Amino acid sequence: MTAEIAAVIEARVAAVAAKDVEALVAQFAEDVALFDALGPVRESGRDAERARLAAWFDAYRSEIGLRIRDLEVVADGDVGFAHYLFEVRGTMVDGTEVEMWVRSTAGFRRTAAGWKIVHEHSSVPLKP
Repeated sequence: MTAEIAAVIEARVAAVAAKDVEALVAQFAEDVALFDALGPVRESGRDAERARLAAWFDAYRSEIGLRIRDLEVVADGDVGFAHYLFEVRGTMVDGTEVEMWVRSTAGFRRTAAGWKIVHEHSSVPLKP
């Protein structure tokens, strides 16, 4: 169980590098609650996540490097919880170089389609 959830989180590295919005959106439940470091205080649903990701990717002229660290996962039955740090690196359209750490917590529910994120909260800034 925990390895399956960890695999969902770790799959984000390649999806972010490829700027693959749909691969990332597929990780979320339709009714996901989103508390992101940027943008509105709270959003919900896959469509909100899709729009947020598209805007994030469009803001970078380079590939976005993502590195996950200190991933911890707990799961029991059909629910799971993960928290971790991730580093974001890249060059924005305006030339700004980004190198930042973000804290993230995700709640998961097991569905017929696998583990889906039902709650995600990210915050910045953080230097580990």
